Amino acid sequence: MNDTTGAAAAKPHARLSQLDGLRGLAALVIMMYHAEIVYRGHGPFLRGYLYVDLFFLLSGFVLAVSTEKKLSSGIGAVEFTWSRYKRLFPLVAVGVGVALARTVAIGMAPPVTLLVWAALDLAMVPSLIGTGPFYRYNGPQWTLFWELAANFMHALLLRRVPTKALPALVLLSAALLVWTVLGHGSDTLGVNALTRTDWWTPIPRVAFPYILGVWIGRQYKDGARTPGLPWPIALVLPIVGIMTVPSLPFSDAVGDLLFVIVFLPAMMWMVAMCRPPAWLMGPMEWLGNYSLPLYCVHLTILVWIAELLGRSTKIWALAIAASLAVAYIFSRLISFKAKPTVAKGAPSAS
Repeated sequence: MNDTTGAAAAKPHARLSQLDGLRGLAALVIMMYHAEIVYRGHGPFLRGYLYVDLFFLLSGFVLAVSTEKKLSSGIGAVEFTWSRYKRLFPLVAVGVGVALARTVAIGMAPPVTLLVWAALDLAMVPSLIGTGPFYRYNGPQWTLFWELAANFMHALLLRRVPTKALPALVLLSAALLVWTVLGHGSDTLGVNALTRTDWWTPIPRVAFPYILGVWIGRQYKDGARTPGLPWPIALVLPIVGIMTVPSLPFSDAVGDLLFVIVFLPAMMWMVAMCRPPAWLMGPMEWLGNYSLPLYCVHLTILVWIAELLGRSTKIWALAIAASLAVAYIFSRLISFKAKPTVAKGAPSAS
C-alpha cells in the first residue's frame, strides 16, 4: 500500500504548486548570486549557480509526469521541440529586448551588428567564437537552449527508454558530470561561448539532472510516495542548502557535485511530498510564473545599474528592487504560459 502520510495529494491532474514555488525560489537565489558577482559581494549565495541544475531536474520531472503520454501518441521530436520553443519565445524576446536596450545605450556595437546579434539570439543560435557569453546579449538564456536540446532528445529517444533502464543512463551521465566538473573546477559549465572542441562540455551538466528528473517523474506518475517533511521545513530546505555549500570542507568541484547529485534530487522530492496549505498554493503558482521573466531580465538590470550608478550597498539594493520591479511589469504585460507541474493518472493504493 502506498504511504500517503505527508505526501503530495495523489488526485489525478492535481497541480504540484509547491514545485512552482521551488522554481521561483531558485530564480530568486540565482538573482542573488548574480548580484553578489556584479556587486562584488561575499554573501551567502555565492554558489547560487547550482540552482540552474535544478531547472533541468524539474524540466525532466514535469515532462515525464505530464507530457510523455502525449509524446507516445505520435507527436514528432521536431514538432514537439518547436512547440516548446514557441512556449519559451516570450522569455527569449523579453530577455533579448532588455539586454539590447542596454547595449544600445552604452554604444557597444554598430546598429547593423546589434540587429544581427539580436536576430541570432532570438533564433537561439549560440555564439561559437569561444570568447564571451553563450548568447551575445542575455547570459542566462543559455539554459533555455539546453532545455530545448534536452526536450528534443526526450521526444526523439528518451521517451522510448524503459523506466528500468533509466538508472543506467543516470549513472552514466553522473560519471560524465563528475569527470567534467572535476576537470573544470566547478559546476559552471555552459555559461561561456562554445568552440568546435568544447561544445559538448555542458551536456553532462544538463543530462544528469534531466534524465534523473525523468526517472523520478515516472516513479511519481506510477504512484511512488514517501512520508514528507512539514511544509515550512521542506520549503526552507532550498535556501538553507544553497547557503551551506560554501562552508562545506570540500573543494568547489566536490561541493558542487555533492549538492547536485545528492542534495538537489532529495530536496526536490521532499518539496513534492510536502503538503502546503491551500491558501499558499496560489502564491506559489504565481511565484513560479513570475520566476520566468525574473530569470531572463535580472542580470541585465543588475549590470546596467552598476554601470550607471556604481557598486555601493545602496545601489546593490536598488538594483535588486529594480530587477524585481521590471520582472513584475513583464509578468503583468505578457502571458508566459508556464507549463503546469501536474500529476496525471496516479494509480490507486494497493
